[in-house]
Amino acid sequence: MFKEKVAVITGAGSGIGRALALQLATEGARLALSDVNRASVEETLRLLPVGTVAIAYTLDVSSRTSFFEHAEHVLRDFGSVHYVFNNAGVALFGTVEHTSIEEYEWQVGINLWGVIYGTKAFLPTMLAQREGCIVNISSVFGLLGFPTQSAYNITKFAVRGLTEALWSELDGTGVRAISVHPGGIKTNF
Repeated sequence: MFKEKVAVITGAGSGIGRALALQLATEGARLALSDVNRASVEETLRLLPVGTVAIAYTLDVSSRTSFFEHAEHVLRDFGSVHYVFNNAGVALFGTVEHTSIEEYEWQVGINLWGVIYGTKAFLPTMLAQREGCIVNISSVFGLLGFPTQSAYNITKFAVRGLTEALWSELDGTGVRAISVHPGGIKTNF
């Protein structure tokens, strides 16, 4: 399923993104790995099996300009895209009363706009080739509101809604959209 397919993974410098990169490499995927932290995504590259075709990119997913330039670079370097894992994410803890507007904006920029930009940047290529899968990483907190997680809940509920709308819109196109809702996972997140 993944052999010789191009997989784009944001947030590939650690956690779920790194684990995805390692797993997809064993399946023979060609990997476009990005992270805001260049050193961490290069460390992911070093951990991949010998012979894996992979390129590391520095990417701030909250920047629309940067994300669309990233898509151009991936398409230039790989010629296509088959899977997009919109995985980059951040969290902060705080009650609504004690979470600043700037903190909400920061979290929404990465966790929601990053997913929207990743979807919009690669979807036209997938539709043109009538093949592809967009995998948006949400959370169990995209299914259930939780105290001190309002900013995170907002973004993950929105990712779920975006993905569910996309399911219907993509019917019959050869392109799929999937929302993943992990529970607690031991990462440096």
